[in-house]
Amino acid sequence: MKPLIVLLVILLLVLQYKLWFAAGGVFQTVHLKHEVTQQQKKNMELNKRNTILMADVNALKSNDAAVEARARTDLGMIKDGEVFYQIVS
Repeated sequence: MKPLIVLLVILLLVLQYKLWFAAGGVFQTVHLKHEVTQQQKKNMELNKRNTILMADVNALKSNDAAVEARARTDLGMIKDGEVFYQIVS
């Protein structure tokens, strides 16, 4: 009877080890759920950024004033006949 109890305890320990520590176990599952949550947050931020960029692209495609504003701010361009004053303080 005693060897049977020892065998059952060993079997229980092996099964518990697999449940908690093996691939697909509890710890790995919790870790993967945490990673999925972090990736979903990152994806939401990137989707917001993509929406802003897409609106900017659509404005540049359809509006000459947006193109002019972008050229002035990003490239420092000025129109013919305009005078550029730079004030250094």
